[in-house]
Amino acid sequence: MIKHLYIKNFILIHELNLDFENGFSAFIGETGAGKSILVDAISLLCAERASTSMISAGKEKAIVEGTFDLSGNTHALNVLKDAGFDTEDEVTFTREILSSGKAVVRIDHRIATLSLMREALLNEIDIHGQRDTQYLLNTSEHLHLLDEYIHEPELLQKTRDAYDVYHTLVLNKENTLRDVYNESDLEYFRYQIQEIDSYHLRIGEDEELEEKERQYKSVKSSLDKLNQILEIYDHAEDDLYQLQKLFSSVSVTDLEDASRQVTDGYYNISDAMESLRKVRDSYSLSEEEINAMEERLYDLQRLKRKYGGKIEDILNHREELNQKIMAFEHRREYLEKIDKQIGQALKAYKVQAEKLTNARRSGAEKLDQEILVHLRDLSLPNARFKTIFKTTDPSPKGDDQVEFMISMNKGEELKPLSRTASGGELSRLMLGLKVIFTQLKGIQTVIFDEIDAGVSGPVAGAIGQKMHSLARSGQVFSITHLAPVAACADHHYLVEKSSDALMTNTNVRKLNHEEVIRELALISSGTVTNASLAASEELIRRSKDEQGVLSH
Repeated sequence: MIKHLYIKNFILIHELNLDFENGFSAFIGETGAGKSILVDAISLLCAERASTSMISAGKEKAIVEGTFDLSGNTHALNVLKDAGFDTEDEVTFTREILSSGKAVVRIDHRIATLSLMREALLNEIDIHGQRDTQYLLNTSEHLHLLDEYIHEPELLQKTRDAYDVYHTLVLNKENTLRDVYNESDLEYFRYQIQEIDSYHLRIGEDEELEEKERQYKSVKSSLDKLNQILEIYDHAEDDLYQLQKLFSSVSVTDLEDASRQVTDGYYNISDAMESLRKVRDSYSLSEEEINAMEERLYDLQRLKRKYGGKIEDILNHREELNQKIMAFEHRREYLEKIDKQIGQALKAYKVQAEKLTNARRSGAEKLDQEILVHLRDLSLPNARFKTIFKTTDPSPKGDDQVEFMISMNKGEELKPLSRTASGGELSRLMLGLKVIFTQLKGIQTVIFDEIDAGVSGPVAGAIGQKMHSLARSGQVFSITHLAPVAACADHHYLVEKSSDALMTNTNVRKLNHEEVIRELALISSGTVTNASLAASEELIRRSKDEQGVLSH
C-alpha cells in the first residue's frame, strides 16, 4: 500500500506531501481542480511514460516520490532482493523528470532502472479507468485468475510434471527423426565414448583433486622448512643424546637441576621432532604422486573443455552419444519403444489434466455465481457472467483454455469482457470483478478515476459500498463527484485549486469530520445550508449502517 506521496513541480502541483492509510479514501473537489493529476503522478511510479510537459511551467524538473509498505508483496521484495537492494518492508520509489528530457529513477534513493521499478510494483497498484485494458480484459490472464481462485497448487504441479515427462519424450522422438547419421558419424561417436570411458570418470573427483592441489600448494613452503628442521635434527640427534648421557652421569650436587633440565629438554625435543615428522608425512607427496595429480587434473580439464563444464556433463554427453548410436542401429525398435512411452506418458498426463479440468469447472461455477451476486449489488440485475472452457493441445497448465464472458442485458448473447458494455456498465462490472480478483492477484492499492460518472442515486451508493468492501483487503482510492460514493469512504481528501497573479496551484488536504459533512453538502446541493448539512450527515450515517450490515 502507498503510505506517503510527495509531488513537486508536477503540472499544477507546486509541492505536496500526503500520508495515506489502509481502507477506502475518497478524493473530492470541483471539476477542473486537478484530481486526475494525482492519478497521473502515481502512474509514473507504475513506470508509465513520462513527458517534459508534466513539469510545471518555468521549473527545471518534476519529482514524484512514493513510499510503499511492501510487507504483503512477496514478489516485490524478491525482485528488489535479487537486484541487490537490501530493503525493509517500507521502500521509497522516486521518478524525476528533467527539462532536458532525461529522467531519473531511484529506489530507496539509489539510482535504478525503470524496468526494475515496473517489475517491483507490477502487482502493487491497479489504476482503473473507464476503458483501460488491464488484466481482467486480457484473455490470456483468465486461466491464471481461475487457478488463483480454485487454489489447487498440487494439481497444477502434478499436471506440469506429467506434461514435462510427455514433452521430453516427444522431443526425443523428433530429434531422432530429424537426425540422420552415416557410418563415419557413428565411428566418431564411438571414438568419443571410448575416450571418455578410458578415463574412468568419477563424479566429484575433480573437486577432490583441486582441493588436494590447493592444500599442497598452501603448505609447500612450510614443508621445505620442516624438512630442513628434521635434517638438522637428524644430524644432531647423536650429539644431543651423548650430551644428555654425559650430563646425567656427572655426580655434582649443584648440577642436579641442570642435569634434569637437559634430560627433559632432550626428550621434549625428541617428542617435538616426532610430532613434526608425522605432520610432514601427512602432507608430503612424492614427486610421482604430484605429477600424477597434476596430469589427472590436466586430463579432466581437457575433457571438460571438449565435452562439458562438469564431469556430470561429460557423462551426460556420453549417454547422449550412446542413445544416438542405439537410435541409428536400432531405429525401428527405438521408435516403436519411444512411441509406446509417449502413449503411456500422454495417458498419465490426461489423467492429471482431467482432474485439474474438473477442479476448474467446479470452481468456475462457484466463481460465476459469486460474481453475479456482486453485479446484482451494483444494480446490474440482468447481467450474466460465465466462464467458458475450450480444449487445447497439452501444455504445462493442462489442456484448458478459459475465457470470461458477459451479457449485460436480457436476450443478449455472451461476449468477451473486452467487447461488451458501455463505459459506465463496464466500470461497474470491473468493480464487481475486482472485489474477488484483486486479493487473488496480490494487488495492494486500487485506484478508480471517476468510474461513477453517469450514475446517480442508489447505483452510486452501491458503487461506494462495493469500493468499501474491496478496501477491506487493501487500499482503495476513488476520485469521485458523487456524495453517495464519498459517504462510504473511511478517509476524505479535498482537491482544490488556487491562483494568484503568477501561477495556479493544485493542493490536496485531508478533511476532518465536520469538513466532510460540509463538502458532501456542497456536492449534493451546490450550497451549504442547514438542510443540506443534515442530509449529508444522514447520508454518512446510512452508509455506515449499511457497511455494518454488509460486514455481518
